[in-house]
Amino acid sequence: MCSKLLLIFFFGTTAAVEYHLEILTSTKADAGTDGKISAELLGSKGDLSFGILDNPGNDFVRSQWDEYTTTSSGSIGDIKCVVLTADTRDAWLPDKVVAWSDDDSDKSFFYNTDSWMSSDYREGISSLKLCKQGSKTYEITLTTSTDAWAGSDWIYPSVTITGTKGSTTTGILDRRDYDDYVRGRTDNYVFEGMKDVKRIKCVEVKVRGTDAWLLTTVQVTEVGNTKNAKSVTFYNRNKEWLSTNSSKGNSSLKLCA
Repeated sequence: MCSKLLLIFFFGTTAAVEYHLEILTSTKADAGTDGKISAELLGSKGDLSFGILDNPGNDFVRSQWDEYTTTSSGSIGDIKCVVLTADTRDAWLPDKVVAWSDDDSDKSFFYNTDSWMSSDYREGISSLKLCKQGSKTYEITLTTSTDAWAGSDWIYPSVTITGTKGSTTTGILDRRDYDDYVRGRTDNYVFEGMKDVKRIKCVEVKVRGTDAWLLTTVQVTEVGNTKNAKSVTFYNRNKEWLSTNSSKGNSSLKLCA
């Protein structure tokens, strides 16, 4: 009897694990919400609900990071996906989600580019599932042309990187309290948690603004492997303008090396 109790004591219980969730609301106009948002993590060994996300103060303000914690009775394993649910008609646009646990320092990164959230189907979707792409880090460097009117204030681009082992897509390349895409300037963005596509062959830039933008180059650089880090530069040789307004340009641009 004593040996059974000892076995239960040593092997029959699991240690509680604290999980963390960081959520960035988009920089787009009206991206914030005052409504109810809930979250759930999906892991390789189980799932974990954070319930309704509510900190003291104002959550989900445009361009703001919010952090939440909850405790699980045990590890849910490798964090694969996050599911966000909106119980509000006040539309919300999440930009980025980062998740990790106290027993695993590796963070999982999730990016949203186009999905507004709302319980009103006319305003967005009520549930959004974002899944981890990988563990690769890429730096994206964009140079705006020196041509007249080449810059843009409201373009919200993302970049899909295609290589010999598939494709991976960044989040929105737009920074808080920063004037992106000024005429003649180069802007840098780093994205973690991307898929390793191996040898990079093409990039596709997609925009989400009616303003027009003219870029000259897109450079993709591997980050973290300084010994064998690779960098590929793509050139907009035909000077193709980008805009969701078809009279100003195209909504996407594919460039290959």
